Amino acid sequence: MRHSKALILLIAGAFTLAAAARATEPITVSVGRVQGLNLRIYGFVETDFISDSTEPPFTEEPGNYLLPARTTFGGAAPNYAGRHGRAMMSIRNSRLGFELNTPQTDGGLRSQGVIELDMMGNDAPNTLPGSTPGAQSERDFFDNPALRVRHAFVSLTYEGWNAKIGQTWSLLGWQPYYFPGENAVLSTPATLYRRFPQARVTNTLDFSGAWTLESAADIARPPSMNSRAPEYHAGLRLASTKRVGASSNGAATNMVGLSAAVSAAVIPIQTSLGNPTGGAVAFDWLVPLIASSGGADRSNNLVWAGELASGSGMGGLEYTGLTSGVAAPTAAQAGTALDSGMAGINNSGGISLIRYRLFRTHLQYFLPGGKWAVGAGYAQAETRNLADFTTANAGAFLATKIQYGYANLFYDPRPWLRFGGEFSRTRDTYTDAANRFAANNRVQVSAFFIF
Repeated sequence: MRHSKALILLIAGAFTLAAAARATEPITVSVGRVQGLNLRIYGFVETDFISDSTEPPFTEEPGNYLLPARTTFGGAAPNYAGRHGRAMMSIRNSRLGFELNTPQTDGGLRSQGVIELDMMGNDAPNTLPGSTPGAQSERDFFDNPALRVRHAFVSLTYEGWNAKIGQTWSLLGWQPYYFPGENAVLSTPATLYRRFPQARVTNTLDFSGAWTLESAADIARPPSMNSRAPEYHAGLRLASTKRVGASSNGAATNMVGLSAAVSAAVIPIQTSLGNPTGGAVAFDWLVPLIASSGGADRSNNLVWAGELASGSGMGGLEYTGLTSGVAAPTAAQAGTALDSGMAGINNSGGISLIRYRLFRTHLQYFLPGGKWAVGAGYAQAETRNLADFTTANAGAFLATKIQYGYANLFYDPRPWLRFGGEFSRTRDTYTDAANRFAANNRVQVSAFFIF
């Protein structure tokens, strides 16, 4: 009971800080168990204005979802969604985070707890994975969005060792160090983007204060609910602490060092049709072509970054919405339902993992003065064994390739205020002869209040 009261006081205090400041009365936040606890509240208010040239099956996040073609399959009839545009306004990507830090112990242990929320949650009824969700209104989806947990973890640091236990970024791709510098709500095509419960250990070696070498490994949530085998990830990352450059996406701007990283994942999948093990390897890099003059000044910074990845069983798991149109095995087919994008029923009636090869790169330049930034990038995702699934997916749109390009502009009139604009184009290549290509042009303008 004592702990519950302390938690209620903490949350109530966080949400009333602004009101307390206006009333000029002091506010006291207390907790029951931790002495000297430091609380940092962070986040941003984001409003997005988005216009699409078609009606794609995604909202703020483009992900890797397939675009509507101009006709139905085989050219049988005009397809309204592929010929008609739409506009959206949304605040759902606004964010609120709580970072709690304890004083360092006499033995040198530092502890941190993080919980971060946004409003991109699932408003559908809380159903088991694989079952049919209920319908919801557009009004509730955009105007009354549901809270979603982004991060919830404890971090323990001792000398060069760190342990994270809870939900945070995937180690595959060393997220979020190499995210593209976009105004779009991530994820975008061919971008490794995933958070999940895990237990991770990281060791950091310091070389004369100029370079760091990070090695990390984790045990993560199983790829399907009815699997007894967890996922495994590991990686190495070499980074400079001297040559750094500014990198921005959405509301965030970070000073990131010259670096290269490699990471891998093992993805065991268990079904009644067999137990294929997927896997992926990613190589990432970031190069400050024009580095920060003092390590913190983003004026006249030019950064080039990119990622190469290849593997099987990770579509829809590590890449949002990446399925290439292959239907996920159902419980009736495989003894258990799998999320889309990992595997499909092959031409022989068995189960096969979907294999992908992906690439992306981007440039971002902060103009002198550091208030304006421009960026551009390109990404591509290719399915390498789509022919294995044509029989079970006859009459469905199957995509061999997704291509994506963008250009954007950021302006920060104040440190807490940002405006962004972006134009992007996505093109899918289909196996349907009547619909070889489908494309969507997106224009997005966003406003951020960052705290």
